[in-house]
Amino acid sequence: MKHETAPASHLRAVGGKATALRFFTICARNFLPSARLLCESLRQAHPDAVFTVYLCDRDMGYDPVPLGMRIEPLEALGIPALERMIRSYNITELCTAIKPYCFLREFAQAQGDDPTPHVIYLDPDIEVFSPLTEVAEALDAGAQAVLTPHVLHPAERAEFEDDHFLRFGAYNLGFIALRNTPEVAEVMRWWGRRLVDQCIIDLPRGIFVDQKWMDLLPAFLDDVHVLRHPGYNIAYWNLHERRIHGPEGALQCNGQPLRFVHYSGIILEDTDQLSRHSRVFHVSNSFGYGPLVQRYRARLTAPGNRRLRSLPYAFFWNGARGKNAHSPGAEADTAWSRPETFLLARQAFTMEQYLGFLTAEASEIENRRATEAALVPRGEEGRNGFHFSAYCAVCGGRHSMVTSFLYSGETYPDGTPVPNWREHVACASCGLPNRVRASMHLFLQEFEPRSDSRIYITEQKTRLFGWLSGRFPNLTGSEYFGNRVPKGGLFEGVRNENFEDLSFQSESFEFLLSFDVLEHVPHPERAFAEAFRVLEPGGRLMFSVPAHLDRYPSTIRAELAPDGRIIHNLPAEYHGNPVDPEGGALCFRYFGWDLMDMLREAGFPRPFLFHYWSREFGYFGPGQALFVAEKPR
Repeated sequence: MKHETAPASHLRAVGGKATALRFFTICARNFLPSARLLCESLRQAHPDAVFTVYLCDRDMGYDPVPLGMRIEPLEALGIPALERMIRSYNITELCTAIKPYCFLREFAQAQGDDPTPHVIYLDPDIEVFSPLTEVAEALDAGAQAVLTPHVLHPAERAEFEDDHFLRFGAYNLGFIALRNTPEVAEVMRWWGRRLVDQCIIDLPRGIFVDQKWMDLLPAFLDDVHVLRHPGYNIAYWNLHERRIHGPEGALQCNGQPLRFVHYSGIILEDTDQLSRHSRVFHVSNSFGYGPLVQRYRARLTAPGNRRLRSLPYAFFWNGARGKNAHSPGAEADTAWSRPETFLLARQAFTMEQYLGFLTAEASEIENRRATEAALVPRGEEGRNGFHFSAYCAVCGGRHSMVTSFLYSGETYPDGTPVPNWREHVACASCGLPNRVRASMHLFLQEFEPRSDSRIYITEQKTRLFGWLSGRFPNLTGSEYFGNRVPKGGLFEGVRNENFEDLSFQSESFEFLLSFDVLEHVPHPERAFAEAFRVLEPGGRLMFSVPAHLDRYPSTIRAELAPDGRIIHNLPAEYHGNPVDPEGGALCFRYFGWDLMDMLREAGFPRPFLFHYWSREFGYFGPGQALFVAEKPR
């Protein structure tokens, strides 16, 4: 968030120059919309500051570019015990446990003429309303840390009385500002060591995640500034003593400028209750806080944020804690558990991004291959096929998955064939193989088509078409019969279409689906242009193809000459064809990442792929991918 502007006016000059500010927050993917709103509010208050989001999750489940924020992965922090922390902590504990490591990284990122910037942490569910002048001034004046107490006065008859804060911490760690000094860095290293194992919610022992540890900060550092300004860190726990008033753009709290509001525990579905942690305050009795919550809720639930907010965590968080008690007075919430039918699919927009994932997740990928190998029977047992149980998202239940070694091209070190996981793991109930079940899984999960959606799929004589037609009455399917009938005509009751020259009118469909068809099209760039034409604005093309995801150019196996001859660059390869079961369909190419160039040239600005693997659903094998391209609105 760096802009070429004059230094912010609130910064006090030290030695003839202003001290730089660096802000950061920490969140999982489903909180990225909140982080974006925080970023937007910070840009208004501090246009010259740097802002970073540390993703306490695995990335690639979202498109980072439209978010407009610098996002750093967990691995960037270099935490030695990270995998152990992931296994033992719930989401609240892990997000707070990495905070000292984020501070140390922010200190290390200082560059140029100012190697000692002030670093400020804010929770993602915070909105900034004006420059944090008092914080910058305190740090410039020599304070090594700035903290905000939960309450500014004794709270003997409030919803959360003062004894709550003896248990949960005197200071709210949704905000903390630190000066980059050797003494502060040493305390951060101490804090980081303690939070590897003790960032827990254990109130009988007097520990509440990272927060209670900072009660010790004034004992460890000189010049810890406790900021008693009423315009900071306004939230449900101190509404009894805060009054927000004034015109839009110049809001105040208790007669002082409003600096930031903390929407902790906001309930997106409830239009009256302010926080899940408070049973006293509502929109109507919150002294000016309620209208801000309503406005924030409306922005957070805007359509563009829907998918991000619905993303589950990349980790299966039912760890040692098992409970997620987030705030004073709140009963413990049940730890998050992954929805049974949700498929975690990561997005990749470039080959570099995809290969970066393979590098970062090398140990996880090795575990996947071991999981697959353990399912395969050794010796003569199962040579004609074997079964295992998995959840079929098409059928909606657990079923036996029938697996064979047909067209197996590899062997394990002991000589056992490696199954063709992509093509030959079929549900015994619906008969659909791995790649088709996964495609339908992601289509329904990611795009939520309506029952009356207008859908075109480039197949008709298949089980998949039969399944879809029973659910989407406006489904259109086709096969390719060449010149046997005109395009758009029927051959034995099946529509004839050439993907390179479709008969449909422009903007006819909301979705175009194509699964392992484009490799049989001589000129796929023409097919992509046709897909763009027949999709309505905002319509999506979703397809699978055989692809080498570790290389850029496609492998051209065969070409169609202008005179109609087929030129073979490699031995002819034929795939199954429902129109010609005996002859099959010639494979013209295995796609590489130049596929994305073809899509962009056709008019799709930001194509990407979903890549996935799942033991729960039996989506096995390396390089499982589904491509998506959206027509601009």
